[in-house]
Amino acid sequence: MRVAPGKKPFRTDIQALRGLAVLLVILQHARAGFIGAGWLGVDIFFVISGFLITDMLARDIGHGRFRFATFYFRRAKRLLPAAYVTFAVTAAAAFFLLDASEWQDFTRQLAGAVSFTGNFVLLQQTGYFAGTAALKPLLHVWSLAVEEQYYLLLPAALLLVPRRWWFAGSLVVLATSFALCVALTYSRPDAAFYLLPTRAWELAIGSLAALAGAQGPRRRRAVSLLFLPALAALFVIPIWPLPAPNFANIAIVCVATLVVILRRHDELQDRPIPNALAAVGDASYSLYLVHWPVFALLNNVYAGDPSFGTPAPQVLAAAVALALLLGFALYRGVELPVRRLELRSPRHWSLAALAVSLCLALVPLTLAARTGTHEIRGPAIDYAWLRRDNVGFDKVCEAYQHLEYTMRCSNAAHPATMVWGDSFAMHLVPGLAATMPGGVLQATKSACGPLPGLAQVYGRYTREFAERCLSFNDSVIAYLTAHPEIRTVVLSSPFYEYFDPARRMLHVVHGQVRVEQPDAGTALETLVATIARIRALGRRVVIVAPPPSTGFDYTHCLERKARSRTLFGRLIDCNIPLAQYHASKREVFAFLQQVHARADVEVVSFDPFLCDDRRCRTELDGTLLYRDEGHLSYDGSVALARAMHLDALIAKAAH
Repeated sequence: MRVAPGKKPFRTDIQALRGLAVLLVILQHARAGFIGAGWLGVDIFFVISGFLITDMLARDIGHGRFRFATFYFRRAKRLLPAAYVTFAVTAAAAFFLLDASEWQDFTRQLAGAVSFTGNFVLLQQTGYFAGTAALKPLLHVWSLAVEEQYYLLLPAALLLVPRRWWFAGSLVVLATSFALCVALTYSRPDAAFYLLPTRAWELAIGSLAALAGAQGPRRRRAVSLLFLPALAALFVIPIWPLPAPNFANIAIVCVATLVVILRRHDELQDRPIPNALAAVGDASYSLYLVHWPVFALLNNVYAGDPSFGTPAPQVLAAAVALALLLGFALYRGVELPVRRLELRSPRHWSLAALAVSLCLALVPLTLAARTGTHEIRGPAIDYAWLRRDNVGFDKVCEAYQHLEYTMRCSNAAHPATMVWGDSFAMHLVPGLAATMPGGVLQATKSACGPLPGLAQVYGRYTREFAERCLSFNDSVIAYLTAHPEIRTVVLSSPFYEYFDPARRMLHVVHGQVRVEQPDAGTALETLVATIARIRALGRRVVIVAPPPSTGFDYTHCLERKARSRTLFGRLIDCNIPLAQYHASKREVFAFLQQVHARADVEVVSFDPFLCDDRRCRTELDGTLLYRDEGHLSYDGSVALARAMHLDALIAKAAH
């Protein structure tokens, strides 16, 4: 067992676990091909943190020396200096490297980071595994927030609850939190990922280890027998995770960490490999703080220049080296020296920390209010506003379960045209409302295409969501039946989710709901039947295809080009390469051609207007056409509809 200067002995095995955990996370973020679930390193951290903090509190309370002020001051001294340096440097770099919308998101992340509410902020901004998550420089602070929220509640709980109930109480917390985690994984997966109530069970496992230990011959024998399988699981599961829900893999790794901690095996003390991992573990907090901003800022640079493609392996390797260098420098230069300082006047230092927190939170927020715009030969351009979500008429038009008429979702008392579909129907609404005579009614629900009887189940789109989608689409048909003033129905969706093998579908067959693998044939038959039902009601119908896209968000490119934020003054081409577009949408093109042939329905495309023989435009006379990688912006929808006379094209094509 090693002894750090001026400190009580550290357990090499626990420090080695920390080193393993942070390396797994770094390799995951570096996109190392052999790591399947490096994010499990965070769960190892949770168990270790629960163990160490509970062990310390139990001893202090048992000896009658616990004080809230002392406890929280020690936590602040341990965590804040390195965090503040990281946040400040990241903010300075982000100011120059992030575009307007990401900078505004970053300022909120920073406010959440210094208040340890970052998990709540990030829950509102992105899912951890969503594409945009890669652009959030403080994405990783969610886990620090979860730990600090646990530390906020645990001391009070241990003081208020009699000691004889500590173990039973921890079991109750563990069981309740795990049950909630399982339930929300299927209904609200993002909340299950980010929030303390669904993560507390992992920290509670560590708390149980601290409270129970491995005393008694039977318990020691059980831990001894499980040690080697547990050690193997900590290396194997992050590389080859089981094909099971995330919570199953998390549970295995957490229990494995518990066993290793309880075993306290001599073979993990002062051996070459554990010592090497323990050296990394000593700096694990600083490494964790620093590594993700390096990757996220790099991702932002690449997102702003499509000519880069994606970061090459050697670029990612350089990013890993830089992260390790900066992490160890932060540990040696800030974290370790401050930890060794004997600070007097805790009240004064607490006030100083509060002042720094306010500065870190408020200064970027103030700058965000002033730097979201850029002036180009005229009025200032607010890029964050231009790229806001295009929800059509109003956010309330994102129907929950049933379509009901409201003037907030229409521009006429008796609209003649209905726009029906998912978010790719929503983004048509501003343009059609500005050009289509007779008024437009919005009948939309995100991720819910105009295919009654089919609904996707994937990620955040849970079975509950899919059932609401089925109900919504049925209500659209019922609404059409009851409102003959609607003469034309415009259908739109990307359609790819209905033949994406990674997803599942709810499929209504003869009144029975089945869970099936997506199938293009089923989607084709459903859409053809839907078109036939619409025509049977005496309405005209047309499909509007999605605009050109490749999955790359060219809005970052356009903003960086307009602001002259190019690297080394290089020229950037923000147009969509035609070949890439055609390659990425080959299945969608084939599907729409089949629909056209089978249902005798016209498909209106943006391609003839936007694309030439090499590329497709992403801006029109200075107007950003897109708000993200595929959806039209508000201004882009209107500008495009007017320029290509979309109303006339629909009127001619609908039958």
